[in-house]
Amino acid sequence: MRKAQPKDKEQVVRMLTLCFDANKSVNYIIPQDHRRTERITRLMEYSFDYCRLFGEVYLSDDRQACALIVHPHKVKTSLPSIRLDLRLIIKCIGLKNIRKVVQREAVIKKLHPKDPFCYLWFIGTAPDVQHKGIGTTLLKSLLDQCEKEAL
Repeated sequence: MRKAQPKDKEQVVRMLTLCFDANKSVNYIIPQDHRRTERITRLMEYSFDYCRLFGEVYLSDDRQACALIVHPHKVKTSLPSIRLDLRLIIKCIGLKNIRKVVQREAVIKKLHPKDPFCYLWFIGTAPDVQHKGIGTTLLKSLLDQCEKEAL
């Protein structure tokens, strides 16, 4: 596995958009309208940028799987993070869904451990190569990496 670079963003976003198109959790926060797929793409762009800011984005060695990791203890409010959040609201979830998203995030945060940890935000494998062990291999590498870093 290797850390994704900004030049990998398009590939990661495309892969995750395809992987999470029918995901109930993703579709819960995305308005179900004619722009649904575009909104999922914007969510994945946000997620890539957020994880590059407060964690890491990884690609499998063959670039067919990706994982987005956040280190919650490193999340800080800043101008870049505020910009990202505003873009998420405007281009993805919409004003009507803000409350729903905030409530869900509060529930998730209550379940987080108090000590620093790695939070797997998204993991996905290109649809045409799923069920071949690529995602499993990436996940095992991530677990090893997090254990080494003692996060």
